[in-house]
Amino acid sequence: FGKPHEGLEMAKAAELILEKPGMRSSMTHTIFVTQTCCYHWTSPLQDTIEPLLKGYQVGLEIGDNVKACYCLVGRMYYLFFTGRTLDSIQKELEAATHVLTQLKQDGTQVFIILLLTTVKKRRGLDAEACDDIMDSMLATASSTGDFTLSALVNSMKLEVLVFCQEWRQALELVQKAGNMRLFLSSQFGSVRYT
Repeated sequence: FGKPHEGLEMAKAAELILEKPGMRSSMTHTIFVTQTCCYHWTSPLQDTIEPLLKGYQVGLEIGDNVKACYCLVGRMYYLFFTGRTLDSIQKELEAATHVLTQLKQDGTQVFIILLLTTVKKRRGLDAEACDDIMDSMLATASSTGDFTLSALVNSMKLEVLVFCQEWRQALELVQKAGNMRLFLSSQFGSVRYT
């Protein structure tokens, strides 16, 4: 931590190891880790988008759908953060949502829904549809007693409200949701606003 150039050297070493025979099965995970934990500290985010796409494609080729979808979601976030137009981002996110649905990656899909909700809200489009999806997820969490899912969805809703500077609604949500830290202990979003 705090030594990005050492992390960069480790990432380069990992990439050299991947060139050895029999290492293809580790490629998707390694690309995800190096691009989302190392390279983005020392180079422009734009430079991570193509490798994350490669990680996604390789993951699908070798049957590692989970790590492939991690690369896809990382790529979506970086596309969002690089300042592309909202309409182009929305198209990418909708395509990614379709892919994640086909691959049955519901746990990963919630992160795309967060971005899609934010984009639609910023564009003044059908934000209620995404709110309905999150409300449906909250209802499912409530009926099954899944406090972790409930906390995750509430933190996602909170992200959108804060991003759109809807402070009053954000405060009301925090008060209503209660202490999310108990259920999302390893995620930074759970402590950001509480």
